[in-house]
Amino acid sequence: LCRAVRAARVRLLSIPRSAPGGLLGLIFRVSLPGMLHTKTSMAAPAAQAPAPAQAEAEPAKDVYRPFKMLFSGAVAGVVSRTSTAPVDRLRMLFQVNESSRMTIMQGMRKMAAEGTLKAYFKGNGANCLKIAPETAFKFALNDRIKRIVSKDPHNMGFFERVMAGGVAGGIAQSAIYPLEMIRTRLGVAPVGTYQGITDCAKQVYRKEGAKAFYRGLTPSMAGIIPYAGTDIATFEMTKKLMVEKFNGEPPAVVMIATGMFSTSIAQLVSYPFALVRTRLQAQGMGGEANRYNGMIDVAVKTVQREGITGLYKGILPNLMKLAPAAGISWYTFEKMKLFMGIDIRS
Repeated sequence: LCRAVRAARVRLLSIPRSAPGGLLGLIFRVSLPGMLHTKTSMAAPAAQAPAPAQAEAEPAKDVYRPFKMLFSGAVAGVVSRTSTAPVDRLRMLFQVNESSRMTIMQGMRKMAAEGTLKAYFKGNGANCLKIAPETAFKFALNDRIKRIVSKDPHNMGFFERVMAGGVAGGIAQSAIYPLEMIRTRLGVAPVGTYQGITDCAKQVYRKEGAKAFYRGLTPSMAGIIPYAGTDIATFEMTKKLMVEKFNGEPPAVVMIATGMFSTSIAQLVSYPFALVRTRLQAQGMGGEANRYNGMIDVAVKTVQREGITGLYKGILPNLMKLAPAAGISWYTFEKMKLFMGIDIRS
């Protein structure tokens, strides 16, 4: 480079000022050729760089992915919960029953005694109104959190997925918790107590105050974080194995079974928290005095009166409802993702 500059300087001094193009033209005609042919030229790397048109194009980022995940989650939640609404109401009747052990047939007869088909779907409107945004937020937040905390979200470890799913589930649950409380009240209240979602909300607010809408929030948060985390992590890891096994989208029965398996594992971890939450939500109906002073009081009194198995009261109908519902929900969610152009491995 120094030799090229010195040679250019000598040539510049030897050329008349009247040369065509002036001094700028002389610089480009003299200095640039010498620099381009010098091994140490600074322009060499630029000459070796591929043209922008020839550079390998990176895959375009899907800016609509969060909205696709939200919509897919909402559809999955509504489809799954409506298909299993009668079993869900049976589960709540089990949980609030404290007098004696209720059998499945007794619970079915109690619903049938109300006289109409609507009795089996009592509270399902509030349930869908609650589950649609909850599932949508949970799946969309989980997808986003994974991309924030990990450079390679497709190859995260199990406990990393548990943490991401737990945080997403906790945020989603807290956002819609008043609807969860209303859904519980509609499901367990005697016939004629409430005329619908709006009437239930008005009566609760008038008789029990705004705090009643968040009754049971602490055990709910304590339960949903391990539940959502375990459910999402188990499903994602198992789905990854199935996708590799089938070299693409697994059959519907495999996807549903995978969702049922992951939710069953998550239920065993978190069910006592769900029972405590439901009993806190159900107390105080119609202005009655509260039976419990908080989460720990419910757990202690339940064990004293019903034994340790009392904390798992209603788990059988709950699994009967939740396992198929989760299988349907996960399957619907994955199919909606595919329909919207999101890869099965994502």
